[in-house]
Amino acid sequence: MIDYESLIEFEESLSSCSDYGTTILQNNIELKIECLRYSSGSLTDSDSDGDEDSESNFESDEKLEDVNEAQQIEISEDKFNQIFKNYHFKNDEFSTCNKCGRSLANEDDYQKCCLSYIEIKQQINSNLEKSYWISLLNNPTRTINTLPYYTQLLFLQQGGIPNQIRSLIWKKLFLLSNKKIPQSIKYVYQNFQHSYNVEISKQISKDLNRTFPTISFFKQEKVIQNLSTILNVYANYDVELGYCQGLLFLVGVLYHNFNQNSLLTFYSLINIMENEPQLHNIFSTFTMASTLNNWYLEFLNLLKSVDSQLFNHLIEFVEFKPFLYQWWLSFISSHSPDSSIINRIIDFCLIQGWKIGLFKISLGLIISNKPILMSLSKGEEEIIYQHLLNESKWSNVINNLDLFFGQLLLSWDEALFLNFEKLDDKLLDDDGYHDEHFNPIIDKFKKLSLNLRSLSNQGVTSLRNRSNSSSINTLNQSTTSVFSTTHNQNSNNSSSKHELESIYSDVSDVSSNENKSFTDYLKLPTFKKSPTADNESTVSAASSALIVENNTLKVLLKKAMELIDENQVDGADALKSDIMKVM
Repeated sequence: MIDYESLIEFEESLSSCSDYGTTILQNNIELKIECLRYSSGSLTDSDSDGDEDSESNFESDEKLEDVNEAQQIEISEDKFNQIFKNYHFKNDEFSTCNKCGRSLANEDDYQKCCLSYIEIKQQINSNLEKSYWISLLNNPTRTINTLPYYTQLLFLQQGGIPNQIRSLIWKKLFLLSNKKIPQSIKYVYQNFQHSYNVEISKQISKDLNRTFPTISFFKQEKVIQNLSTILNVYANYDVELGYCQGLLFLVGVLYHNFNQNSLLTFYSLINIMENEPQLHNIFSTFTMASTLNNWYLEFLNLLKSVDSQLFNHLIEFVEFKPFLYQWWLSFISSHSPDSSIINRIIDFCLIQGWKIGLFKISLGLIISNKPILMSLSKGEEEIIYQHLLNESKWSNVINNLDLFFGQLLLSWDEALFLNFEKLDDKLLDDDGYHDEHFNPIIDKFKKLSLNLRSLSNQGVTSLRNRSNSSSINTLNQSTTSVFSTTHNQNSNNSSSKHELESIYSDVSDVSSNENKSFTDYLKLPTFKKSPTADNESTVSAASSALIVENNTLKVLLKKAMELIDENQVDGADALKSDIMKVM
């Protein structure tokens, strides 16, 4: 039984003492309600009463394996407890230990911290928290509007959505009070599975192999085929956007959490893109350049407002576009050291909004890396790009994601994010960071997007059969990085001139062997990586690590000399700690 009285009482207590506002959260849920009301009618509980078209009928060949909550008007405490009982961490490849970062999919790899984490997380002991989640599952709009502070606390500040019910919560946030997907979406999904564009289909097939290469779920033939279908159908449906590298980071995670329900994944993608046109526009060929540039200028204003010291230091010698564009176009999921981070990113964006969510997380990553960024100066830009384009950008927050998502990202004045679209572009020009020299970067990113309308003008033929795993294996896997100005222009492969610039690449993909990931030479917490192919590659990696370690020592020695010259002792302990990491 839901204890509404205790929930309301606790909400009032939170609202009187919380340091964080809830305006962004409430505006976002109102936007979702209005968009869904416009597209599929009134959103009331009665809409789902007696409806025979339940979630189990979304796709006849894809039955959900979890508790069939969509057929229930109300989820009782017994059903809620049963969901937790039926869940096993080993079956969820996106679940990781919050201390060591190990995947919990393989029980043989468990450490003591993993077992402790599972023991703590395998059930909810708080009756108040349990009442909240049951209430949210039964009526998400009413619960969030009535309990915004408690919503923000549980979603962001106390571990995020429990793994056991993340799938159900995400479904509810996309469907809200509706029990079913609109019939029009079903017709689109069924009838648009034809005439796939050759160029788009090939690019999707290539990207399917490299979006989540370490997660075995995405290597299954059925998964590959279904993801290919979803993206090809969406390209047919949304001709303006077509397909853009990066969408797979979102679609893949949704598909995994929706228990391989392709139709619900397709509907969710449409829902996201139609609810936030600006997000849609950064992926569309025709609007990508202007929208990304606007986001870039708005973001720089935010950084300047939040931390003027860091902004003034970096703007003198660092070009922000390479790493910001990669983050935004991959939903900040590219080069993530821990798959649980990706779930937390989507948790955050679902209740804060996608653009604001991406801005806040990007800002948080830069602020969290301030000690490293402030220690570097002109001439050392490559180290910054190496760091921010690789998994090491998460190293300062990986061990305390609650502090990052639940405190840092909520600590800034909400007005900054509610009004940033009204910023004066002239001010940006006057401050000297609207630099036309880097406009070619936008042109490269435009190549990330494949568009049906533009390709049809080139006389590209279409094919009826969807991509399959055999065709994927035969595709050329080479990629060219858009994030480095030092890449080799003379490729040995004559067909490389036709290759799309890749969002999956980082600086180390195409830079000289003198630079590896920042993690390698700062000796920051290491994460599981694929074993090296042979001894030669191992030796090469070790040699490169030694070279970049020397570069790091030079940076630290330079900082030490500055402290000595200025007779400063305040930074000595921090510097000593950094040196010890390298040693």
